[in-house]
Amino acid sequence: MSDIEQRLIEAARRGDVLKCAEPDNVVRAELIRELLLGRHGELDPRGVMLAGARIEGTLDLDSVNAVVGLDLDHCVIDAPIQARQAVLPLLKLYGGRCAGLRADGVQIDQHLFLRDGIRINSDDEGGAVRLLGANISGYLDLSDAEITNTAGPALYADYLRVGGYLMMRNGTRITGHGENGAVNLLGARITSSVEFKDVEMTNAAGPAVTANRMHVGGTLLYHRVQITGHGEHGAINLLGAHVAGNLLLSDVQITNAAGPAVQARQVRVDHSLHLRKRITLSGDGDSGAVDLAGAQVTSFIGVDGIELEIRLGSGPLLDLSEMTVGTTVALPAAFVCPDRGRGAKCVHKRAVRLNEFSYKSLGPDWDWERWLHVIRCHTPAYHASAYQRLAATERAAGHDGTVRRILMTQQTDLRRRSPKSLGGWLTRRFHWMWGVLAGYGYRARRTAAALLLVLAVAGALGWWAGQVPTRPGHLVAERVTSATAATGVPCSTVELIGLGLDRGLPLAMTGMRARCDLDTASRAGQAFTAAIWLVQLAVWGLATLALAGYTNLVRKPG
Repeated sequence: MSDIEQRLIEAARRGDVLKCAEPDNVVRAELIRELLLGRHGELDPRGVMLAGARIEGTLDLDSVNAVVGLDLDHCVIDAPIQARQAVLPLLKLYGGRCAGLRADGVQIDQHLFLRDGIRINSDDEGGAVRLLGANISGYLDLSDAEITNTAGPALYADYLRVGGYLMMRNGTRITGHGENGAVNLLGARITSSVEFKDVEMTNAAGPAVTANRMHVGGTLLYHRVQITGHGEHGAINLLGAHVAGNLLLSDVQITNAAGPAVQARQVRVDHSLHLRKRITLSGDGDSGAVDLAGAQVTSFIGVDGIELEIRLGSGPLLDLSEMTVGTTVALPAAFVCPDRGRGAKCVHKRAVRLNEFSYKSLGPDWDWERWLHVIRCHTPAYHASAYQRLAATERAAGHDGTVRRILMTQQTDLRRRSPKSLGGWLTRRFHWMWGVLAGYGYRARRTAAALLLVLAVAGALGWWAGQVPTRPGHLVAERVTSATAATGVPCSTVELIGLGLDRGLPLAMTGMRARCDLDTASRAGQAFTAAIWLVQLAVWGLATLALAGYTNLVRKPG
């Protein structure tokens, strides 16, 4: 045993830090293992504390049930630490260099620190820091760490359990490679909050962060982070994750050239999803730059003085299909449409998916006209649910007139973007006519006005027939033989108008035809009869539409 190793044993018994300096700084890994096992007498509870040493050999702690913790400060560890299925009071690595940590199933009673400038470099497909199924009762702190793996994940921690915080702060740099992600927290369960602050994460061949089905007991924070990933699974993958607190993004830049910047389908946030300060999200593909399909946010989606920019290729800005927001959607109006448009047309091609997107109210920057503009001009395809949700929101606020305008716009958009769903050419023509004459059932007064106009046309046709001659001494409309001894006697103006109404009204009769009628034996009389039949058909149709409009028979969702 070397002199420095003897001094380490004595320092561990006293609870002191042994500070080493070259060239007398080499400590065998085997001795550290023996100390943790208690084979060199009783040690101070503060554990084995070593600074500036070079650890020679492999520190093999597999299945070790350590009596004290290990604290290495700016040490050089040339071989990966092995701690699979070990039980350790604590493990702290500050600064220095380490070839890796393989600790699947490790139980740490207090904290695991890999921080303060530590550099971990690896080319292991299994991960540079491997914590599959590990259980850490306290904190997992990787602040100001640099972890690089050229062949696999930098942090591979599927089904990790952390009783306190998971933190990456103060310039942490994570670089991994492959489809498992640079940071893999699949199924992890963090009792408190997760903080990524002043962090850079990169993976050129897969997600930067894979956190499918992760559970966070507090807040999930991304603040001043740069995240670059690649592929259809997103730069950040939160598929099915559950955040019991808030999900906050503040001053972030997230980039993916081959898929969504954020893949968060079916994520559940029990409080709010909040965006703050500068947000730059760059994505591509059919899933959109941010994919929140099926997500649930119990409180609201909100912003706080942000500069929001989303860059994308072929897909939409946002996929909010089947997403549920418990209260308010408060995004900036310029988010989708830079002009904050309100009309039926727009030159901007940005799109969002709103199929079955559910919310209770719109934020102060969105009035119903702007949101309606987004629905009809900035969605990839027609979908009834977006209109129905906006109508339900306005109906709850007591704005019935607005509701009618929204639902009429829905029918117009249906004919414009999904005409085949209406049927053949004749059905589409009827649908257009229905909109013009009845406002699709939401403008019953318009139908009534059209009905009065048609009746006026019927009366005018009756009067006109009394002015057109058929043969000498006779007119198209004249008194009938039973009403006067002489034939060819002109009808009065009132009788002619009544004749037109009598023939035009399908059911109600004025009785004028008993005194004055059309000469259907003449060609002119036949022409007037056919014209009045058309008027009668129009009256039938308009009467039906008016009745349906007043009784809500045509006001069906969808």
